[in-house]
Amino acid sequence: MKKHILYIILLTGILMAGCEDLLDVTTTDTLNVDDGVITTAERATLALNGMYDGLQEEEFYANYVITYGDLAADNLDHTGTFTTSKQVDNNAVLTNNVTLNDVWGQLYFVVNIANTLIEDVPGIDNMEPGMIDRMTGEAYFVRALCYFTLVKSWGGVPLQTTPVRDSKDVEAKARSSADQVYDQIESDLDAAITQLGTFSVNGRANIWAARALKSRVHLYQGEYQQAHDLADQVIKDSPYTLASDYMSIFDYENPYSPESIFEVDFTEQDGNSLAFWYFQDDLGGRYEYGVNPSLVNAYEDDDSRQEAVFYYSETDNYMVYKYRDVGSGSDNVMVIRLAEMYLNRAEALLNGATGTSTALDDVNTIRDRAGLADLAGPVTLDIILDERRKEFAFEGHRWFDLTRTDQAIEVLPNVASSDQYLWPIPQGERDVNPNLAQNPGY
Repeated sequence: MKKHILYIILLTGILMAGCEDLLDVTTTDTLNVDDGVITTAERATLALNGMYDGLQEEEFYANYVITYGDLAADNLDHTGTFTTSKQVDNNAVLTNNVTLNDVWGQLYFVVNIANTLIEDVPGIDNMEPGMIDRMTGEAYFVRALCYFTLVKSWGGVPLQTTPVRDSKDVEAKARSSADQVYDQIESDLDAAITQLGTFSVNGRANIWAARALKSRVHLYQGEYQQAHDLADQVIKDSPYTLASDYMSIFDYENPYSPESIFEVDFTEQDGNSLAFWYFQDDLGGRYEYGVNPSLVNAYEDDDSRQEAVFYYSETDNYMVYKYRDVGSGSDNVMVIRLAEMYLNRAEALLNGATGTSTALDDVNTIRDRAGLADLAGPVTLDIILDERRKEFAFEGHRWFDLTRTDQAIEVLPNVASSDQYLWPIPQGERDVNPNLAQNPGY
């Protein structure tokens, strides 16, 4: 994967560039600007590519944002040697966890590219209005995605919505409240919905991805009617349909299944390390993470989704099998897919939203695809969370499903307090910014 020669200096979680280039790189598909300003359509395109490239880093969807969402819960076990991952598995994260510090930095790094696109692209001469709307719409979506990852992981965080181009732009910002961050996310997604129009390219944000992500954002906040209405719209009006074969969704040789709304693209030349971390060493991997036996036992005998787990008899271990290109890492990473909209809608209906479907019908639609018999009902939150666990295993949802519903204390033996639901604010950030308050319990 392309690595940056010079990471922008990180101060109070906001990324600061030098005077010549916002991002100094050797590759030609990342951000390149004059005095920190994007001045041409060509450079705007490079910046846009650089923004998506930021999603492909180890500290984003190439590893930790995905794995830690299952490792902190009961889907993955730490089977390797990295102490930072062991802390996450034990739900005993320290304030100096360098991996989470790097995740925080990468998220703000991508935010800053999005901020720059949003501010600069409308002022570029001779750009078609449709191109301006599309580029800024994509930037609004990615910024929302980054801030959503930040707020669900750390709670309220500093909100930076203007570019940091050099030292004069850096502020020692205090944390905004979680509600303020969510308000910004919703505003960004509304802007993306307005501006993306009919644009649709695999691996890029489109209007349906923005609507689907907004459904998720409302669900996390307990805003059930809004979560229902957006999920319902995506199910009924979007071009996406459930794939008939569950494991085909994760076929790295044939990406972008019919239900893929937004996924991060990886190739043999620009791969991730997921299969490497999941596979046994004699199969070319490192086996840093193994499958928790409780997940294996959660699948019913005829559930096709259990193919996401591979039993390796030589070592009597279970391995993740959703990501299988251990040699090149070309497995795409699923961020949003249509199955989530059915289970979002079901959970919203269970919690009082009104609509024309029922929670039972939506749950059974997902079970039908998995080859399982329909449930007779009634649907409960435990049933929905169990379906989500099996449907989205190893896609980074499980920890946040347990924390947002306040089930983690009941389900996970190492979680004794809701203070553990959020990661600690990185101590390195607090050392340089006295305005950053720490989360409770750390």
